[in-house]
Amino acid sequence: MALKLMVLIKQVPDAEEIFIDPVKFTLNRSQARGIINPADENAIEAALKIKDEVGAEITVMTMGPPAAETALIECMGRGVDKGILITDRVFAAADTWATSLTLAAAFNILGDFDIIFAGESTSDSGTGHVGPGVAEFLGIDQVTYSVNSKVDGKNVIVERSLEDGTEVVSVPMPVLITTLIGSNIPRRSTLRMKIDALKKGITVLDHDKLKLQPEWVGIKGSPTIVGSLKIPEEKKREGKKYEVEDIPKLVDDLIEKGAIKIGEA
Repeated sequence: MALKLMVLIKQVPDAEEIFIDPVKFTLNRSQARGIINPADENAIEAALKIKDEVGAEITVMTMGPPAAETALIECMGRGVDKGILITDRVFAAADTWATSLTLAAAFNILGDFDIIFAGESTSDSGTGHVGPGVAEFLGIDQVTYSVNSKVDGKNVIVERSLEDGTEVVSVPMPVLITTLIGSNIPRRSTLRMKIDALKKGITVLDHDKLKLQPEWVGIKGSPTIVGSLKIPEEKKREGKKYEVEDIPKLVDDLIEKGAIKIGEA
């Protein structure tokens, strides 16, 4: 029987196209282009590599507005088999606690999975809470900071990148694994597979299907409160213009400032 893999992703705004609402202290995403969170792309590739090696059925799931369907179609265009979108207005403005609870609740409908992959953190918040939070709500083991993983019988061998080196662990399934950004090279989607994904469609879940009370999720179910926000002042860099004939002087200045070091021959 083929392994069942789940990848949790998030569609995030392009970092260069967002700004912070000065009243609500939240990110205003209305004008930003949506992209797949970079670390989640590595999580997708990690699952696809296992599918290539031992065979697996991969489902990708995200929580977000209806527009997040495009991220799911992109994943299916890379080789993911199914897409699930959790969307409902009552889920809006959820913090990491409420988000983890909502994602975990979907497994009551979807059933068990052997491996759940997630990006280590997201580019729009960077807390790294959601993957571990889902594992805690599901009551399964978790492995963080993964750079490589492979299936060995009923276990998963995971390489973890730590500050002082690499750790290799063997964990029985089911397990949730968070993947570091840059840990692999994500493959590209193909037009044919994206067309097939559009024909297949995705599954949509709302709070009624998840049997979640509105006060448990979204902003009502989020204990995180942003009390204040301070935006640091942008530092202006002073420039100095050099003509071609001034290159020797430029080199001397860089050596003086320590930008260039001249060693003995």
